[in-house]
Amino acid sequence: MTLPARRTCVMAAVGLTTALFASACGSSDAETTEDGLTPLNMAFEWTCSGDWSVVYAGLEQGIFEKNGLALSYDRGQGGSDTVPMVAAGEFDLGLLGAAPTIIGAGQGLPITVVGAAATSGPVTILASPDIKSPADLEGHSLSVQTDQFEGAMWEAFVTATGIDGSKVDVIPSDDATTTEFLDGKIDALVVFYPTASTQAILDARPDLTVMPMQEYVPAYGHLMVANNSYLAENPDAVSGFVTAWTESAKWVLDNWDDAYDLLVSKCPEVDPAALEFSMDAYFDGYTGGYAAENGLGTFEIAGIETTQDMLESAGLAKDRPIDEFVTLEYLPSEPIVP
Repeated sequence: MTLPARRTCVMAAVGLTTALFASACGSSDAETTEDGLTPLNMAFEWTCSGDWSVVYAGLEQGIFEKNGLALSYDRGQGGSDTVPMVAAGEFDLGLLGAAPTIIGAGQGLPITVVGAAATSGPVTILASPDIKSPADLEGHSLSVQTDQFEGAMWEAFVTATGIDGSKVDVIPSDDATTTEFLDGKIDALVVFYPTASTQAILDARPDLTVMPMQEYVPAYGHLMVANNSYLAENPDAVSGFVTAWTESAKWVLDNWDDAYDLLVSKCPEVDPAALEFSMDAYFDGYTGGYAAENGLGTFEIAGIETTQDMLESAGLAKDRPIDEFVTLEYLPSEPIVP
């Protein structure tokens, strides 16, 4: 089911005229405002959750404005649908999953990876308590979206761990899967971890084994992805966004309770406990992997290549030279270490 988009336009500048506000929210026209700021319209991948805390904090603290941006934002329709929206110029930039981004790039979409929110992937196996290690999955059933990124992760996981995949009863996920898992009819379930649905599963079955696949298959999570036309016309704005996002993420880390309270106030439609769970889970990804020692928002080409290779091996992505859609040019000039 496609949900209707809810546009939320919040400017990081104070005192802009109504006309300028409407222009920044309704198009990719990046003419500077009267305060000398460059409009940038960004997309989240989905509805409000823990990942939104960074942008809310950055707007509240004037961090995006300090970096030259009049920022507006909107929710997306999931990675597979939002990546083409960035490519088409409906958004100037998006915080998007690595898998749909790399798949879209392989299709020739005019997008460029300019930063990484999470160099640690979110795909996780939830399993019954008797399953303690990958080898324990043999002889049990496991449900996964076989035709999506999770399916590619599962195939790579089998290879990386050396388990006998033929001894695992793989069940393609459908609408009944979660219920069957909670009822004990399925032994293990592959999930996108930082979501309210994962929290609900763990609340219902707190004894489950949580097995992050990232520990065995390094793959990137969320990337900062720019529309190529906007990038060509506004390189300083894109650089400013990457720096502002990293500075905002650091502010959240240093002011966790205030950032959480702000997120709850901005997303009254979401259960606060779900926001807390999601925020914790997203920041595990933001501060782990390559970013842990090299700085928030940063990444390395090898990480993109690993994720691309996995998607290609699963038949989900077409080969495209990395240097045609990935650049390190827009990362912060000074690392902002968590």
